[in-house]
Amino acid sequence: MRKAVFEAVPGLEVCESLFELINDVRFCIKDREGRYIAANPAFVVRTGLQHRAQLLGRSASELFPALLAAGYEQQDEEIFSTGVSVRDRMEMSTLADGRIGWFITQKIAIRSEGKVIALAGISQDLDSPVEKSRDLGPLGQALNAIRSLSSEGLRIAELADEAGLSGSQFTRRVRSLTGLTPRQLLTKARVEAAADSLRESSKPLSEIAVECGFYDQAAFSRQFRQATGLSPSEYRRELLRS
Repeated sequence: MRKAVFEAVPGLEVCESLFELINDVRFCIKDREGRYIAANPAFVVRTGLQHRAQLLGRSASELFPALLAAGYEQQDEEIFSTGVSVRDRMEMSTLADGRIGWFITQKIAIRSEGKVIALAGISQDLDSPVEKSRDLGPLGQALNAIRSLSSEGLRIAELADEAGLSGSQFTRRVRSLTGLTPRQLLTKARVEAAADSLRESSKPLSEIAVECGFYDQAAFSRQFRQATGLSPSEYRRELLRS
């Protein structure tokens, strides 16, 4: 399938060559069956494999923990069925040992003669804002307030005021430090706290939504699915199976 896709879209070979040289961005291409047909060394390292040949021809469910693979595959299927690209999507990754990581992903549909024949994606890990915020004074305090949560009705404008910045200045500074806007960072903190609660308790979803600062259970479910690829109930079921 790799040969057919690359012959149909010659520019992919150039893209693949460029991403070979980049160590902090993961790049991959999948065919319509969800099999990896290209990946740069950074992506191979992310899977825990040593050689690209071990990855090519396999699917996410064969390479990642079930909880993580399920989210990837749901998102991929949406792109294959709609052809709509994913831009600047903040996503949570649940690792085999239960730790949580975050990255920003971009995915585009690859078309030939008007048909979606594959997809290409890149992703970058997000640095911890706590590590970067230790010596940032009021701005660091604002970052830590966002990260440490959110059920107390945090207001971005108030945090900007406390940091002595305008709203636009605050957004630019936070994004330069974390890769996220303040609102994305706040959502990240809420989803992370919710994931911990889903993993460690049997609380009802409505209770978790309130505790983690979501407007209501519908908002909780929508933002959680956007970040993980799974609804909160699906996430909890997958955890029980693993």
